[in-house]
Amino acid sequence: MSLRHGQCLKQRWATRPVFPWVGLYRGPVASLLGIVLPLALAASISPTVLALQLLTLSRKNAPVPRAWAIAGGCALVLAVFSGLGLALAQSTGGSQSPSEAGAIVKLVAAALLVAVAVRQLRAPPAPPRPEHVGAHPLRRSFALGIGLMLTNFSSIVLFFPAMHEIATSDAGLGAQLLAFGLLYAITLLMAYGPPLFVTLLGARATPVLERLNGVFTAHRRGIGAGLCLVFAVFLAVAGVKALT
Repeated sequence: MSLRHGQCLKQRWATRPVFPWVGLYRGPVASLLGIVLPLALAASISPTVLALQLLTLSRKNAPVPRAWAIAGGCALVLAVFSGLGLALAQSTGGSQSPSEAGAIVKLVAAALLVAVAVRQLRAPPAPPRPEHVGAHPLRRSFALGIGLMLTNFSSIVLFFPAMHEIATSDAGLGAQLLAFGLLYAITLLMAYGPPLFVTLLGARATPVLERLNGVFTAHRRGIGAGLCLVFAVFLAVAGVKALT
């Protein structure tokens, strides 16, 4: 095979679709999504958020509206964190940010994930709380969602390096908006998924959600800590690679 023929094959492989059904090609877009999507999926797996939503949906007083209010509170906090993540990325140079800055963000996130994993393994399981119906249940649920997301450390730690990766990417504005939309929607999946499921399916959603809740309740600490450790390794490897 001639050198010129080999170069043509190499160029053709470089533009071969990674996902032919959506027309994404190897390059900055696929590289960006290849980092953001795993982090988003890991950030979405929050047993605490899921347990609270399922508990809320089992209540007698306006369960679905209250669950949506909790999701709204979570969404508001994540929007604020999105702005903070963008500001952090801009402070390191934005798309002109040196690779060392992204590496530091990943390595710090990896260390924090290890700390979160240790905390989750050592923390005793929280007892279920009785229902308290106040004068403003939706307002109370919205505030509960805000507090829940503010203390959802594993999701926050995974969200920030993904936001930094998006804000410093050179894939173009369209790809950045796509990646951010996917990151935001996937991270909030445990918050809006249960009320959306119940809204669409009604009582038919109850058995599925109860089984899901049983799995997450039984293995809550193991799932959370395991994900933190796996993605701590993922971010540490990516950070070290960016430094070398």
